[in-house]
Amino acid sequence: MQKPDKLYIENNVVDFELTKKIIGRLDSVDIEYVEDYKKIGFDKKFVDRANEDKDSLALGQKKGEVLKSIGRMQDGQYYLFHEMDCRYDCEYCYLQYYFQTKVPVIFVNRCEVIDRMKEVMQLHPKTYFHVGEICDSLAFDDLTDFSLELIELIKDNENSTIEFRTKSTNIDNLLSIDNPPPNIIPSWTMSPQIISETLEHKTPNFSERLKAAKACQDKGYTVGIRIDPIIIYEDWENGYTQMVDQIMTTLDPKQIDYISLGSIKLHKLLVDVIRKRFPKSELLVGEIFPGEDGKYRYLKFQRVEVYKKIMSWIREYDSSIKVELSIESEDIKELVFS
Repeated sequence: MQKPDKLYIENNVVDFELTKKIIGRLDSVDIEYVEDYKKIGFDKKFVDRANEDKDSLALGQKKGEVLKSIGRMQDGQYYLFHEMDCRYDCEYCYLQYYFQTKVPVIFVNRCEVIDRMKEVMQLHPKTYFHVGEICDSLAFDDLTDFSLELIELIKDNENSTIEFRTKSTNIDNLLSIDNPPPNIIPSWTMSPQIISETLEHKTPNFSERLKAAKACQDKGYTVGIRIDPIIIYEDWENGYTQMVDQIMTTLDPKQIDYISLGSIKLHKLLVDVIRKRFPKSELLVGEIFPGEDGKYRYLKFQRVEVYKKIMSWIREYDSSIKVELSIESEDIKELVFS
């Protein structure tokens, strides 16, 4: 367990069961009680908050919606808002500009999340819950045991699926489940070793993530693989070829639910943050340009070329494996898959 430097606790959640559990598991941690987690760190400059507060943790109460529907409401796909921000510090992460406070937050009113999930499971013939959109789904699981609650919730519901999106190796709870249900999908973001070591700060590196994914497969899970964001650097083809080789020879392709590919995409506000926090970042020297959505990306022909190459390397091992593109236009998808 990576212990936080400091634990902030909102006054109104002191008596929550999860608050007490986390305090018990963080023996002797420095605690400060606050009125509102959203105001933590506002006595510091933005860059100082971003650089320093990642190593702290806050416990608060989620107000408002705890689930967010994706796409059409009738599709039954949802993001969970059970935590906010991330203990990891990837240079390309959009969360750097998305939230003003920079302390990762665990929302301790988890019963509201579970109750809302039960409601939407009754509304839709099929539901798919994405865990880890505005946080890492497993980074604090050793403190919360939330994965166990979610698995218990849907283990007997064949029409519901939960995907844990992560870079973490914090998988003890997942491995404690005998005969894990097929509708639980841990999915890892994978990057070449050099990217994980230079741009994805405070994260387990690629080899460690792959080892965690293999352990979950050995336990019986089907896993997802997210190669996103793809970053073009001087020796990118060699780096990504080696990574794909390691993934496909270490993991059982029959136990890979999907592989998702996505290229780097940076909001203008994120570019400004990167310049302030990481002025020597390799992300600032690549040939990225504003796209139709205003985000900085590689040119279309570059993205198509990269996707096709990586997909071909995957197909050399298993031609039937499901490969998807993440947040790409229909014309790009047509060019890649045609």
